[in-house]
Amino acid sequence: MTGGEQTSPKTNSKHSSTSNTNPSMDSSHPYFVSHSDHPGLMLVPIKLNGTNYPSWSKSMIHALTAKNKIGFVNGSIKPPSETEQPTEYALWNQCNSMILSWLAHSVEPDLAKSVVHAKTAHQVWEDFQDQFSQKNAPTIYQIQKSIASLSQGTMTVSEYYTKLKDLWDELETYQTLLICNQMKAHNEQKEEDRMMQFLMGLNDTYNGVRSSILMMTPLPNVRQAYSLVIQDETQRQMTSGSTENFSIAVAIQNCSHNFSNNSKHCAHCDRNGHTIEDCRTLKFYCPYCDKNGHTEDRCKLKNGTWVSNSTGPQNNRHHQGQRGNQQQQKQGSNRS
Repeated sequence: MTGGEQTSPKTNSKHSSTSNTNPSMDSSHPYFVSHSDHPGLMLVPIKLNGTNYPSWSKSMIHALTAKNKIGFVNGSIKPPSETEQPTEYALWNQCNSMILSWLAHSVEPDLAKSVVHAKTAHQVWEDFQDQFSQKNAPTIYQIQKSIASLSQGTMTVSEYYTKLKDLWDELETYQTLLICNQMKAHNEQKEEDRMMQFLMGLNDTYNGVRSSILMMTPLPNVRQAYSLVIQDETQRQMTSGSTENFSIAVAIQNCSHNFSNNSKHCAHCDRNGHTIEDCRTLKFYCPYCDKNGHTEDRCKLKNGTWVSNSTGPQNNRHHQGQRGNQQQQKQGSNRS
């Protein structure tokens, strides 16, 4: 974390001042403090508690870099001589004290005690690094376990991917940086592993797009795979919407048809659903049962499928016997 040996930033006579809030100082100078900076400022939303050092330190580096004060903690900005450069030393000391206060407000109370008694922000930063940056095997195990067990379930693809990416980023903070000649191969393998983990956790409804991605040469990275899955999900939603609209249209059509039928009335049989032109009692006659409304081949009495609600099946057979006797009598009279 400590940078190379550097001297303190030079300030020419025009920029030298007993207060680094002087408007004449260049805002890009490390000693410059804006009016919005104050000792009680909390730079990051999370406080260091010991177990979250990797994510906390990255957040602090981003915040201090944005304020052009990272050199005070990594040691690249050295304190000027208090006796030979009193003006510059006063500016440096003011910034150093401000950063110490920021650090004290960015850690839990039990850790803030060590910050209060420190002389430089660089000393505090080094102490935290030595104390908390050691490899944490139990934490790494829990993160790896969470990644392995995570699946989409009821989450959307976007929610699932975001949660998985958060775990990847958290795991990366605990991993050791590689030297340059190893970095390319490592990153390629990491991208392929992440892409596989993402695809394995998707629901079975994405089997089609998952198979297509695995057949691609070369394999896409995880961001490209996520984009392809999102496109498939969007297409699926559009198709589902079209099917739903079709079903609604059919329901409306059926409803309209039923309403149209109910509006028809037959003056002959005094029933709804048809007109006198379509009335079955006028169009069809059965000589077997001597009734209108159907033909002999559709006659339930002849086929033995007619059942009276009041008399039951046995009475139905009785009626069939009577009908047979009537037919025999009719045939006898015809022969005489």
